[in-house]
Amino acid sequence: MRKNSSKIRPSGPRSNPVAPTTLSLADRKASSPAPDSLPVNEPVAQALANAGQALIAAANALRGQAFSPVASLSLTPTLTLNELIAEVLRARAIAGRSDRYLRQLRVSLKSFAQGRGRTLITAVTCRDIEKWLNAQEWAPKTARTYLWDVRTLFNCAVRRGYLERNPAAGVEPPVLVSTGPIGVHTPAEVRQVLDTARRADLDVCRQLAIRYFAGVRESEVHRMRETDLKLDHGLLEVPAAKSKTRSRRLVTVQPNLRAWLDLGGELQAIGRVRVREVIKLSKVEWKANAPRHSFVSYHLAQFKKANETALEAGHTEQMTFSNYRALVTPAAAAEYWSILPK
Repeated sequence: MRKNSSKIRPSGPRSNPVAPTTLSLADRKASSPAPDSLPVNEPVAQALANAGQALIAAANALRGQAFSPVASLSLTPTLTLNELIAEVLRARAIAGRSDRYLRQLRVSLKSFAQGRGRTLITAVTCRDIEKWLNAQEWAPKTARTYLWDVRTLFNCAVRRGYLERNPAAGVEPPVLVSTGPIGVHTPAEVRQVLDTARRADLDVCRQLAIRYFAGVRESEVHRMRETDLKLDHGLLEVPAAKSKTRSRRLVTVQPNLRAWLDLGGELQAIGRVRVREVIKLSKVEWKANAPRHSFVSYHLAQFKKANETALEAGHTEQMTFSNYRALVTPAAAAEYWSILPK
C-alpha cells in the first residue's frame, strides 16, 4: 500500500534554491509592495490628474453645467528640470551643434540644476533664477552667458509646449563693464612670437601663423587639419563643421603666411598648455585673442575694404567697421604683412 505524501508538490518547474522560482503564500504577500510604498512618478501623476479634471469637466457639460476652459487643462506630462536638460542637450546634439557649444551649455545648465534637479519645471520661478544668479561670484560677462543658457533651456520648453512662458525672461542681465581697447600686437611682437615658436615647436608655429595672418579663431584652428589648406589655389578653408559660426569660409593665403607655412610642421590638435609654453618663451605680453584682433585690424588698414575683411574673418561688416577701424596705422599694417621668417 502506497503511503500518502504529507506535502503537496507545487505544479510547474522545480524551484531553484539559489534564485527561487516558486514562492509560498507568505512570501508572495511579503514581496507585494504596499499601496503606499509604490514609487511616485510625478509627471505621470500630474497627467492623470489633468485627465481626470478633463473628464469631470466633460461630464458636467453633458449635465448642462458650466464647462471649464480647456486652456486651463494640460494633458502634457510635466518634466523635472533634469529631464528637460537631458532632452534639450540631446536635441541640440542631434541638430549638429558643436562639441564646444554643448559642453558650455551642459556646464551652465548643470550649475543651475544643482540642488533643484528634481523640481518640476512648472514650479521654477523668475525669483529662483535671479537668486541663483546673484549667489554666484561670476564676472558680468560670465553671468550673462549662464543666464542666456538658462533662457535657452526654458525657451525650448515653451516651444515644445511644456510651459506657457519663460521664467528666465524677466531676469535682468548684469551690465557689462568696458574692458578697454581691443588688444593688438605690434609687428615687432608678432615677429618675436613667431621666431620663438619656429625655434621651439614648428607645429605651434604653424598654428600661430594661421591665427595671425588668416584670422582663424583659436577654437577653429585646433579642429583644422592639413587637408583644409588649399595652397595650390592660394586659399585656406574653414569648413562649416569646424567654424564657430557653423558657416564655411575661405581666407586668402597672403605671401607672408605662405612663407611661414613653408617652414613645415603639421596642422593638428594641440593642447593650450603647449601653446602657452611657447608664448611664454617669447616674453611677449599676451592679450586676449591678440592674433585674431591683429589680423582684422591690420587687414582693414592694409586693404581698406571692410566687407572683404569681414568675409575672411567670419563676422559682420558692421563689427569690423565699429570695432577695428583705425586701430593701427597704414605704415604698421605694411610692416605686419611683410613679416617673413629670417
